[in-house]
Amino acid sequence: MVQQTRRDPTVAVVRCDAYDPDEVDAAVRRALGLLGGIERFISSGERVLLKPNLLQGQDPERCVTTHPTIVAAVARILAEHGCPALIADSPGAGVIYSEANLRRAYSRAGYTAVAEETGALLNYDTSSVVVPYPEGELITQFPIITPAVEADAIVVVSKAKTHMWTRMTGATKNLFGLIPGLEKPVFHFRFQDEYAFGRMLVDLNECMKPRLQIVDAVIGMEGDGPQSGNPRKIGVILAGSDYAAVDTVLARLIGMDPLEIGSIRSAAARGLLDPAAVRTVGDDPAEFAVPDFRKPSTYAGGRAGIWRRVLLAVVQRFGRIYAPRPGVVAQSCVGCRKCERICPVQAITITEGRATIDLTRCIRCYCCHEMCTEHAIALSRSLAGRLLARLLG
Repeated sequence: MVQQTRRDPTVAVVRCDAYDPDEVDAAVRRALGLLGGIERFISSGERVLLKPNLLQGQDPERCVTTHPTIVAAVARILAEHGCPALIADSPGAGVIYSEANLRRAYSRAGYTAVAEETGALLNYDTSSVVVPYPEGELITQFPIITPAVEADAIVVVSKAKTHMWTRMTGATKNLFGLIPGLEKPVFHFRFQDEYAFGRMLVDLNECMKPRLQIVDAVIGMEGDGPQSGNPRKIGVILAGSDYAAVDTVLARLIGMDPLEIGSIRSAAARGLLDPAAVRTVGDDPAEFAVPDFRKPSTYAGGRAGIWRRVLLAVVQRFGRIYAPRPGVVAQSCVGCRKCERICPVQAITITEGRATIDLTRCIRCYCCHEMCTEHAIALSRSLAGRLLARLLG
């Protein structure tokens, strides 16, 4: 079994300008080499679960999922090391966790071809196991998909994106995909504050202890991610052993204060991370920083003066007033019921083939917006919310 320091705050930063397979392969190998090589994290012969960001499975060009060339590069390296990878994820909660839906998602994301090319396996086991974690700050047990429990090691291959709920999704948030699909709304219902949700994500990562993090930040998603934003080049691959350290570097690249992100703040509060101690190796992160990376429309953050801090305190107190409200675009809705299934408070019903949202019950978690592939959920603010947003802007 590989012995390593899990709290190593070192993050490899390697230029990668495009998804050309040779360029990606060279960049991933260089990133791992800067960290000491794959053997530092994984022993030959171990069963490795390769965890991409699959969401529901989308065309790679939409930048919703981890690009297949990144997944393929990591799978090849693992195979050369004597560890054929098992690619596994539980798609978003609006999709039933079934073999048929997994096959469809793998194919759309390009992972079926990755498996054929590299010899990696695709998971079709949709069972789950309750994993105890008595040390948890908020959660003392998690329902986890079985292949993750049975694996000797987990390698997370995430996608750099903004996120309507958690502000950013990268290394830490990607592990939420180990929760079986229809169990996810339970967590959204229990942790309706983004920082509480971040604390839960830290519990999950500490419970499952992924060995290695690789982030696809060649082309990320800005705006209203994780599904409805727009592609934006960052031009880099990140790698490291510590999920919070990797996300700290990613947050800085896209113009966010790391401590605005609930999971990073939680890790720092627990003494698991000192953002000032995070160090990078490889290329200079300043070469890839995108300070005007467009934030999600739910975003209200950043360093500012006293009046802005007062306004932010008001936002936190009256979050429902400030937060954008989801609404149904009738002509785009196809009545697929993904939003109805994912809503943690049952605020959505399908009537005559169209979704209807009860805003008095809505908790502004934006799961419906995240899961709608038809772009049939639009977000808008009330007059008071627009005023606050203008003042904060």
